[in-house]
Amino acid sequence: MVFAVLNILVALLLGFGAVQDLIVGGLRDPEAQPFMGLAGIVVSVLFIISGVAMLRKWPSARRLAIVTAISSIVFHGYAALPPHRKMGAPALIIGVGYGLVLLVITLSSKGKPEPAIN
Repeated sequence: MVFAVLNILVALLLGFGAVQDLIVGGLRDPEAQPFMGLAGIVVSVLFIISGVAMLRKWPSARRLAIVTAISSIVFHGYAALPPHRKMGAPALIIGVGYGLVLLVITLSSKGKPEPAIN
Protein backbone atom coordinates (compact mmCIF):
# COMPACT_ATOMS: atom_id res chain seq x y z
CA MET A 1 0.00 0.00 0.00
CA VAL A 2 2.81 2.42 0.87
CA PHE A 3 4.68 1.79 -2.38
CA ALA A 4 1.49 2.19 -4.38
CA VAL A 5 0.95 5.68 -2.96
CA LEU A 6 4.66 6.51 -3.35
CA ASN A 7 4.55 5.38 -6.99
CA ILE A 8 1.68 7.77 -7.70
CA LEU A 9 3.47 10.61 -5.88
CA VAL A 10 6.71 9.98 -7.79
CA ALA A 11 4.71 9.84 -11.02
CA LEU A 12 3.23 13.27 -10.36
CA LEU A 13 6.61 14.81 -9.55
CA LEU A 14 8.35 13.17 -12.50
CA GLY A 15 5.49 14.01 -14.84
CA PHE A 16 5.59 17.69 -13.84
CA GLY A 17 9.27 17.95 -14.73
CA ALA A 18 8.88 15.89 -17.88
CA VAL A 19 6.02 17.97 -19.28
CA GLN A 20 7.93 21.14 -18.46
CA ASP A 21 11.02 19.80 -20.23
CA LEU A 22 8.99 18.67 -23.23
CA ILE A 23 7.31 22.06 -23.67
CA VAL A 24 10.03 24.49 -22.61
CA GLY A 25 13.18 22.40 -23.06
CA GLY A 26 12.61 21.85 -26.77
CA LEU A 27 12.29 25.58 -27.33
CA ARG A 28 15.35 26.39 -25.24
CA ASP A 29 17.79 23.99 -26.87
CA PRO A 30 16.31 21.85 -29.68
CA GLU A 31 19.58 19.98 -30.32
CA ALA A 32 20.01 18.61 -26.79
CA GLN A 33 17.89 15.45 -26.54
CA PRO A 34 14.46 16.72 -27.63
CA PHE A 35 12.66 13.50 -26.67
CA MET A 36 13.94 13.30 -23.10
CA GLY A 37 10.72 14.91 -21.83
CA LEU A 38 8.68 12.32 -23.73
CA ALA A 39 10.68 9.50 -22.14
CA GLY A 40 10.04 11.06 -18.72
CA ILE A 41 6.32 11.13 -19.43
CA VAL A 42 6.39 7.43 -20.37
CA VAL A 43 8.17 6.54 -17.12
CA SER A 44 5.69 8.73 -15.20
CA VAL A 45 2.75 6.90 -16.77
CA LEU A 46 4.40 3.58 -15.86
CA PHE A 47 4.61 4.75 -12.24
CA ILE A 48 0.92 5.67 -12.23
CA ILE A 49 -0.15 2.38 -13.79
CA SER A 50 2.00 0.33 -11.41
CA GLY A 51 0.68 2.28 -8.41
CA VAL A 52 -2.90 1.62 -9.45
CA ALA A 53 -2.04 -2.03 -10.13
CA MET A 54 -0.63 -2.39 -6.61
CA LEU A 55 -3.67 -0.74 -5.05
CA ARG A 56 -6.09 -2.89 -7.04
CA LYS A 57 -3.93 -6.03 -6.57
CA TRP A 58 -3.78 -6.87 -10.26
CA PRO A 59 -2.10 -10.20 -11.11
CA SER A 60 0.51 -8.39 -13.22
CA ALA A 61 1.33 -5.77 -10.54
CA ARG A 62 4.65 -7.37 -9.58
CA ARG A 63 5.88 -7.58 -13.17
CA LEU A 64 4.74 -4.03 -13.84
CA ALA A 65 6.55 -2.74 -10.74
CA ILE A 66 9.78 -4.41 -11.88
CA VAL A 67 9.51 -2.86 -15.36
CA THR A 68 8.75 0.54 -13.81
CA ALA A 69 11.71 0.36 -11.42
CA ILE A 70 14.15 -0.60 -14.17
CA SER A 71 12.77 2.12 -16.45
CA SER A 72 13.19 4.70 -13.70
CA ILE A 73 16.79 3.65 -13.04
CA VAL A 74 17.71 3.75 -16.73
CA PHE A 75 15.90 7.03 -17.42
CA HIS A 76 17.34 8.93 -14.45
CA GLY A 77 20.82 7.53 -15.05
CA TYR A 78 20.77 8.54 -18.71
CA ALA A 79 19.26 11.97 -18.07
CA ALA A 80 22.09 12.87 -15.68
CA LEU A 81 24.91 12.02 -18.11
CA PRO A 82 27.30 14.88 -18.94
CA PRO A 83 26.70 15.98 -22.55
CA HIS A 84 23.12 17.15 -21.98
CA ARG A 85 22.57 16.79 -18.21
CA LYS A 86 18.80 17.23 -18.04
CA MET A 87 18.70 16.71 -14.27
CA GLY A 88 20.95 17.31 -11.32
CA ALA A 89 22.33 15.12 -8.56
CA PRO A 90 19.29 15.30 -6.22
CA ALA A 91 16.90 14.13 -8.95
CA LEU A 92 19.37 11.41 -9.94
CA ILE A 93 19.71 10.16 -6.36
CA ILE A 94 15.95 10.17 -5.76
CA GLY A 95 15.05 8.63 -9.15
CA VAL A 96 17.66 5.88 -9.10
CA GLY A 97 17.40 5.36 -5.34
CA TYR A 98 13.63 4.94 -5.33
CA GLY A 99 13.86 2.70 -8.39
CA LEU A 100 16.39 0.48 -6.62
CA VAL A 101 14.32 0.33 -3.43
CA LEU A 102 11.18 -0.53 -5.40
CA LEU A 103 13.08 -3.19 -7.36
CA VAL A 104 14.59 -4.80 -4.25
CA ILE A 105 11.28 -4.81 -2.35
CA THR A 106 9.39 -6.18 -5.34
CA LEU A 107 11.93 -8.90 -6.08
CA SER A 108 12.17 -9.94 -2.44
CA SER A 109 8.40 -10.25 -2.04
CA LYS A 110 8.13 -13.14 -4.54
CA GLY A 111 4.37 -12.77 -4.67
CA LYS A 112 3.79 -13.28 -0.93
CA PRO A 113 0.19 -12.56 -0.01
CA GLU A 114 -0.33 -9.54 2.22
CA PRO A 115 -1.78 -10.27 5.65
CA ALA A 116 -5.48 -9.55 5.93
CA ILE A 117 -6.33 -6.53 8.05
CA ASN A 118 -9.64 -6.89 9.82
